Amino acid sequence: MAAPLDDATRARATITVGLDWLRQLALGDTADIEDTAGALQALHHGGDSRDGALDVLADLLDDIAARCDDDGQEHAAEHLSEAAAAIRGQAIPRLRSALADLGD
Repeated sequence: MAAPLDDATRARATITVGLDWLRQLALGDTADIEDTAGALQALHHGGDSRDGALDVLADLLDDIAARCDDDGQEHAAEHLSEAAAAIRGQAIPRLRSALADLGD
C-alpha cells in the first residue's frame, strides 16, 4: 500500500495540475491568441487585484519570510523577500506588458 501524501506533496501536485491546465489552454492544438492571453491572465489578474497566481506566490513568499524572520532566520527571510520582490518587480510587469501586446 502506498504511503499517504503529505500536505506539501498534495499542494505541489495541485499547483502542477493547475499549471498543466494553463499550458494546455495556452498551447493546445486548438489554442488561439485569446486562449493564450487567458492563460497568462490567470498568472496575473491585472489592475489592483492581487489574486493572480504570481501575486499569490509573492504574498506566500513574503508571509514565509516574515515567519523565518520571527524565528531568527534573517538570512532566509531576506532571500525569500527578495524572491517575492523579483516576482513583483520583474515577472509581473513583464507579464503585464506581454498581455498588453496581445491586446488584452
